[in-house]
Amino acid sequence: MDLRTLPMLPTINLSGQTAKPGSSSWASACSNVRRALEEYGCFVAVYDKVSSELQSAVFDALEDLFSLPTETKAKNTSNKPFYGYQSPHPIFPLIEGMGIEDAPILERTQSFTNLMWPTGNKRFCDSIHLYSELVSELERLVKGMVFESYGLEKYLNAHINSTTYLLRFNKYRAPRKTETNLGAFPHSDKSFLTILRQNQVNGLEIQTKEGDWIKYEPPAQSFLVMAGEAFLAWSNNRIHAPIHRVIMTEKTARYSIVLFAFSNDLVITPEELVDDEHPLRFKPFDHFGFLCFYSKDTQKTDCTIKAYCGL
Repeated sequence: MDLRTLPMLPTINLSGQTAKPGSSSWASACSNVRRALEEYGCFVAVYDKVSSELQSAVFDALEDLFSLPTETKAKNTSNKPFYGYQSPHPIFPLIEGMGIEDAPILERTQSFTNLMWPTGNKRFCDSIHLYSELVSELERLVKGMVFESYGLEKYLNAHINSTTYLLRFNKYRAPRKTETNLGAFPHSDKSFLTILRQNQVNGLEIQTKEGDWIKYEPPAQSFLVMAGEAFLAWSNNRIHAPIHRVIMTEKTARYSIVLFAFSNDLVITPEELVDDEHPLRFKPFDHFGFLCFYSKDTQKTDCTIKAYCGL
């Protein structure tokens, strides 16, 4: 598969036997995942563990969530930047967001649910928690495939054990006549990995290394898997963290649900990824220290990780 000839983002099937370690297709699938992340920084993952019924339940739940009063949504607070409620801003009036830290842990999702609905909302809690569990499995699968493709399986368990998640909900309303259609400014993620699913309304665009913008128009039963700047640093600049944005051209609201993976441990480039052709590019760094650095970076450079811990 020559990824360079594809006019769209690579699509990789991670369902069934294809993503089963030891299967005849496993080694080539691992290589394809790694190459996609190196060349594009992302790929479309076909992954059938999240059913169409669960997807419908999740996006119905998001509509209920964002229809709550602002004063209720504002209770979603955190001492970590970008984790809590984000209200529409005069510069970016179209986006509104909320988040659950470690949503795959049932108690965390229950706590968020009870904060939003003091009398409870079992349908919301059940669907969001199940979704979080299944998508975190996909995140670990992709991470494992990359580690194995680099021959670095010995580091995988420690990395997985240090992983913590943020499940982020976003709503982008349609712009009014006098408003910008820019829903989210061009940026690269600060996570290790990001896994996104959206409703039927498009708007996400990913920039290639050559500067072209690719519109993300996903097939059914698929997710966008995207590398963040932490993965770029861990891989010693092999993996690409793509710039992306949201342009709202449709007249209905766009909802997305995004799983971000972070590390609680110091992120260190494995010595096996350092050689004469690839000299060490990054110092070990604290992931949440990096996130705080980004939150205070008024310049918002294209690659914040290089400013934070680059050599």
